[in-house]
Amino acid sequence: MKRLACASVLAGLAFGLVPATAPAQSGSRQSAELRFVEQWPGVPSALKLSIDYVNPDDPSAKPPAVQTVVEELAPGARIDTSVPELCTASDAELMLLGASACPPGSRVGSGMIRIDTGFPEPGRFIDADVTFLNNTDELIFVSTERVSGARVVSRSEVQDRRIVNSAPPLPGTPPDGGAIDVVEARLDAVSREIDGVRRGYVTTPGECPPGQAWTNSITFTYADGVSQTVDTQSRCSSSCARD
Repeated sequence: MKRLACASVLAGLAFGLVPATAPAQSGSRQSAELRFVEQWPGVPSALKLSIDYVNPDDPSAKPPAVQTVVEELAPGARIDTSVPELCTASDAELMLLGASACPPGSRVGSGMIRIDTGFPEPGRFIDADVTFLNNTDELIFVSTERVSGARVVSRSEVQDRRIVNSAPPLPGTPPDGGAIDVVEARLDAVSREIDGVRRGYVTTPGECPPGQAWTNSITFTYADGVSQTVDTQSRCSSSCARD
């Protein structure tokens, strides 16, 4: 039961941000990167996300519990949910059949999430593999807990160049229950031709800024109200621009 309860939020925070003054702990609560794989402007690209949450007061302790994570791509970039096929399966169908409940063309990425419950070993950490599926204006997460095989489904809103993720509380030790510990995720470079134009699921901005790097942002809001933003510089090569 503990594994099932913890798995229920694993799907909600893979991909899935506004700075504020921390009312409690000081210091960064996470290291994170959100990068385009391609360096060329205006082309379909894979997108890589890495997050390592940490308790700034005690790196060996359970991290603070994150509540909302928002990934925001650089201005001019876009996530177009009309490009891949759509997964219209219900949560019940996805829990029963997994990603096979949807067309193969609706799969847009994969990743893993680790939960830190705060309980003693060997049950402290729970790992799940995640498959990302596309639907209109949303990203679907199908998480499979590695030991039990239990599946959990979660959905995040896609807003042009933003992915908005939220999570319910996780069972775990006080004061804030379980917490996301590590996230590794990748959205693939899905593309297809529409009306004679090659369009991407994720598309880089159309131009390189003067510094030859785009800035992608992730904003983390925690259960205790602390909000922190991490910016990632993603290299842009204007000399490699192509049709």
